[in-house]
Amino acid sequence: MRIVFVTHNKLGLACLEELAKLGANIKTVYTQPQREELSDQINFKSFTNEHGIPLHRVETVNDPKTVEEIKSYEPDLLFVVGWSRLVDTEVLAIPSVTALGMHPAPLPRGRGRAPIAWSIIKGLDTTALSFFHLVEEADAGDIVGQEPIPIETEDDATTLYEKVIDAGRELIRKYYPKFTAGEVPRTPQNKEAATWWPKRDPQQGLIDWTRPPEELYNWIRGLTRPYPGAFSYLEGQKITIWSANPPSGDRSFVRPGEIAYCEGGALGVGAWEGIIELTELEISDRGPMSPEALLSNTDFEVGDSFTNIRNRLNK
Repeated sequence: MRIVFVTHNKLGLACLEELAKLGANIKTVYTQPQREELSDQINFKSFTNEHGIPLHRVETVNDPKTVEEIKSYEPDLLFVVGWSRLVDTEVLAIPSVTALGMHPAPLPRGRGRAPIAWSIIKGLDTTALSFFHLVEEADAGDIVGQEPIPIETEDDATTLYEKVIDAGRELIRKYYPKFTAGEVPRTPQNKEAATWWPKRDPQQGLIDWTRPPEELYNWIRGLTRPYPGAFSYLEGQKITIWSANPPSGDRSFVRPGEIAYCEGGALGVGAWEGIIELTELEISDRGPMSPEALLSNTDFEVGDSFTNIRNRLNK
């Protein structure tokens, strides 16, 4: 089967690698020019060079020139995996069999944006990678298959993303042979059960220290790498929080945002009736640092307080 693949991220590369192992006829790969706002963007040149596959860098696959170019490859399957722009129905109609996508949520739940971040922020203990037919409406096409993914307490956006990549490999191994055998697996989604998760912008990572420690922990681990990170302000300086310890569950009454202690490689900060222990921080663009380094290399000290979110938003 002739395949055209559109992607910009590691999930797309993993799927391409599995397709290559299965002997798929990958005609070409489309990716985007380097863009700073694409936090999970990678380079496909090594893969395409190794397999002798043309690589096109385009801002969109919807422009007339690219549409005609895709048509010239006469694809049976069009994959659009990890692509930050909507694809027009004219493009989705090009393949002779179907257009396929992947979404790291258990569709119909979790349609929309930032599903990895939202799954952790919401404190879910399981999610899934959905392999589905692309239609005009986002994330609404019939399901090819789903691979369940457990979310452990220690997981963060980085480790969950790696699980998503593994799930993508498994879905390709499981379902691509069905397409080559002439099958077209599809199960309609239950539209009445659909939920939508909104887009997240970097500035929305601002921490509200008046939330319980469990919510702050989920907030921090859900927004860590490859995303821009959760953040707050200390004496007017932006501090990005990359990691934290799972909350102990003990009650403690410390003013929200106040640095209560620094010990055992953790910075204890007051939350709602508890403390959240921060383990990796970064001041602006000076690079990640330990809690001990934050206090020893700056003028910050125990007793200082991170800015309350309400005070910050009111400025």
